[in-house]
Amino acid sequence: MKSIIAKDLTKTYPKPKKEEAFYAVKNLNFDIHEGEVVAFLGPNGAGKSTTIKMLCGILTPTSGSSEIVGKKSGTKEANLKLGLVFGTRSQLYMHMTIYENLDLISEIYYVTGEEKKKRIQYLTELFQIGHHLKSRARTLSLGERMRCEIVAALIHKPRVLLADEPTIGLDVVAKNKLREVIKSWQIEEKATLLLTSHDLSDVEALCHRCILIDHGQKQYDGTLSGLKGNLAGVRRIQIITADKDKSLMNDVTLIKPIQTGNEYIHKYEMDTQHIPMAETISKLSRHYGESLQDLQIFEVSLEEVLGARFAKREIK
Repeated sequence: MKSIIAKDLTKTYPKPKKEEAFYAVKNLNFDIHEGEVVAFLGPNGAGKSTTIKMLCGILTPTSGSSEIVGKKSGTKEANLKLGLVFGTRSQLYMHMTIYENLDLISEIYYVTGEEKKKRIQYLTELFQIGHHLKSRARTLSLGERMRCEIVAALIHKPRVLLADEPTIGLDVVAKNKLREVIKSWQIEEKATLLLTSHDLSDVEALCHRCILIDHGQKQYDGTLSGLKGNLAGVRRIQIITADKDKSLMNDVTLIKPIQTGNEYIHKYEMDTQHIPMAETISKLSRHYGESLQDLQIFEVSLEEVLGARFAKREIK
């Protein structure tokens, strides 16, 4: 079953002096199935936020359409199946306690009586916010409040969650905790998650598929490894030695030495599609011998891939 459908989704804004309209989003098409966790990526100004606002009915498309679990975006039926989290905009009333907020939002979504009690209990345990229920929203740290924001978005058991920068401003520990509980919720309820984030560690921790847009148009739709393309098999190896006089190993094809400017740190780049990792490590170990103190292997990050892709981006 398809949870999200965007069909020829287009949003334009008029320009002065009868110039051609500005396309914030242009003929965007994609489907997201039930239970998928998908990243929605692109540089600033690519059209991500405009698309999200059309999917949830905040903006009306100039042309095209979108659906949430078979219901037209922006309708009451679609909104009952949709949860929203904006990292830069709170849906909580700061002067009210967390429980008062959850109670109010439950009533708005027609979650009442025993169902409301069970839902609040389940989510407060899952997201570990029980000790905050009597606290006013304004007294919580950003990380604590974001967990409460997500609970508020899930109180009516939506089939789809749109999360826009949910970890923005959080420290490393808070980010990791939030990712863990989001993943647990998604697996338990088999819900669909569409995530936008400039923190690509969020994407790599949660998503298997990504949709990449630029200038309002889709540039890629597929797996994260597919987005990395030829770089998917590339690994970078860093070696630390006890002796500074050990030279780089440059007598082996397909293993590229990288200058570091540090006589104790040696780096290489290799492609596992052409040479086995075990063979490479064996050769490096023999080359450095007893001087070898540490060896680390790194994948090419998604941030590097997108950075290279948009480095020469034309600003229109």
